[in-house]
Amino acid sequence: MVSHLIRLRYRLMWNGFRRSTGATVGAIFSLLGFLYMIGMAYLAAIVVANTSAADISFADRGAPFVLLGGLFLIGWVMGPIVFSAVNPFTDPKNFLTFGIPNRKFVPGVVLGGMIAPTGIGTFAILMTGAVLWGLHLGTILAGIVAAVLGTAICVLAMQVIVGLLTNIISKRAVRDTIQMIILVPLMLAGFLIFGAIETIQEFWGLLPEIAAWVAYTPAGFLALPSMVAQGQWGMAALHLVVMLVYVLILLWVYNLIVNRATEGAGTTSEKQREVSGLGLIGRANSPMKVIWARSLLYWFKDPRYSASLVVIGVLVAFGIFQLVLLDAEQLSFFVTIIPVAIAYITGFAISADLSYDSTSFSMHVTSGVRGIDDRLGRVFALLTWALPMVIVLSIAFSYATDSTQELAAWLGLAVGVLLTGCAVSSISSARYIYPVPPPGASPMAQPEGGMGRTMLVQTLGMLAQIIVALPIIALAIIAVVTGSQIWSIITLMVGVLYGAGILWIAVKMGAKWYDRALPETYQSIVKVAALY
Repeated sequence: MVSHLIRLRYRLMWNGFRRSTGATVGAIFSLLGFLYMIGMAYLAAIVVANTSAADISFADRGAPFVLLGGLFLIGWVMGPIVFSAVNPFTDPKNFLTFGIPNRKFVPGVVLGGMIAPTGIGTFAILMTGAVLWGLHLGTILAGIVAAVLGTAICVLAMQVIVGLLTNIISKRAVRDTIQMIILVPLMLAGFLIFGAIETIQEFWGLLPEIAAWVAYTPAGFLALPSMVAQGQWGMAALHLVVMLVYVLILLWVYNLIVNRATEGAGTTSEKQREVSGLGLIGRANSPMKVIWARSLLYWFKDPRYSASLVVIGVLVAFGIFQLVLLDAEQLSFFVTIIPVAIAYITGFAISADLSYDSTSFSMHVTSGVRGIDDRLGRVFALLTWALPMVIVLSIAFSYATDSTQELAAWLGLAVGVLLTGCAVSSISSARYIYPVPPPGASPMAQPEGGMGRTMLVQTLGMLAQIIVALPIIALAIIAVVTGSQIWSIITLMVGVLYGAGILWIAVKMGAKWYDRALPETYQSIVKVAALY
C-alpha cells in the first residue's frame, strides 16, 4: 500500500504534465533552476571543504550550516500556509472510501513526501553537510544521516501543519488572515535587512552561540556532522537520539491528526450566517452597476483581490518606516514614488478578473451581459477606491518629503499610471486567460506547473503598462529634473486626459473582444479551472 501511494503521487503529477504543455514547460524551467541552486550549493561546500581549518574553523562552518537547516524547516512549515492550506493528495478524507489503515497511510504519505521532487531537492541540498568537512568517513556518514532525518522532520512538520490547518483552522476568514499576516513580514524583510545591515558583523559573531541553542531543537538537525567533525562524540550521540525522538513525536502527532480527520469526516461545526438583502447589488438598476457593485465587494471579501491591499499596506508602511525611523537620505526618493508604485500595482490588479470568476463566469454568458457593461463595471469598481487613495497618498508623501513644488508632477504621474494600468488590464483580462487561485483558495495558490504561463502573461502585461504610460513618465521626469511648475502642471493635465482617453479606448477594445469571443473565453476559463 505504501508503494501504491508513492506511485499515485507521481502518476498525478505526470497526468498534470500531459494535460498542460504550459505545466510541462514550467516544470522544466523549475527543475533547471533547482539544479542550478543545488550545483551552487555543492560548489560552495567544496570550496569551504578545501579551506584549511585554520582559516575557517569547524565551529564557524557548522554555525551557519545549522541555521540553514532551520531556514529549510521554516520554508516547509510556512509553505502550506502561504501557498495552499490543503494538499489534496495528503488529505486523509480523500482516501476514506479505500479503507487504508493509518499504519500504511501515514508512512506512505511521509515517504511519498520525501521522494517527491521537493523532498529530493531538499535532501540533495542538505547532503552538502557530507562534503563540507572534507573527505572524512565519520562526517560523511553523519552528513547522510542528518540529511535523511532533516528531510523526514521537514516533511512531517509540514504534514502536521497541513493537518492543523485542515482540522482546526478550517474557517476561511481565519486562514486568509494568517496568510496575510505572514505575507507582511516577508515583504518587509528586505527593508528590515537594509536597516540592520550595520549590525551584520556583530550578528555573525553570535552565530555559534545561536547555533548551539538551535542544535537541540527540531530545526537543528544539521548539527550532527558539525559535532562529529569537532570530535564531540557524546554530544553527537545525544543529538542523534533527540532528533529520533522528534521524528517519533511528529509521527505520533500526525497519526492523531489523521484519526481526527477521518473520524470527523462529513461533519461541520461552522454555523451558517443569515443573509438579509442584497446590499449594493440589490440597489443596482443596470447590468453595469450590478457588475460594479459585485466587483467592489470582491475587493474587500475575496482574499485573492484583498491580497493586493496587503501589498499596498506594506508599501505605505515602508514609507512611514523610512520617514519616522530610518530617515535615510538615499531612500527619500523611493518614498516619493510610493504612490506611483501603488498606482502601477493597483492598475494591474484587475488583469485576471475574468480568470478569477472561474466557472461562475457562465452567468455572464447565459444572461447576455454586454462587453461594455462588463469592462466598465470592473474598472469603476477599482477606481471607486483606488483613485481617491492614489490622490491622497500622492499629496501626503509629497508634503512628508518636502517636495510640494513637484506635487502636480507626482500627482499626474500617479493618476496617469493608474488609468493606463486599468486600460491595459481591460484588454488583457478579456483577451488572455491564465491559471489563477480558484475561489476560496489561498491568494498564492497555483496549480502544479501553471506558474510558467502565469508569469509570462503577467510579465508582458506589466511591461505593456510601462510602454503605454511612457508619455506621462517622460513628462514627469522633465518636470522633476527641471523643477519647472509649468512642466508639472502639463504632467498633471496629460496624466489625467491621456490616461482617461487611453482607458476609454481600451475599454471599447476589451468590450469588442469580449463580445466577439465570449464562448471561446468561457472555454478557456473552464480549461484553466480544470487544472485544479
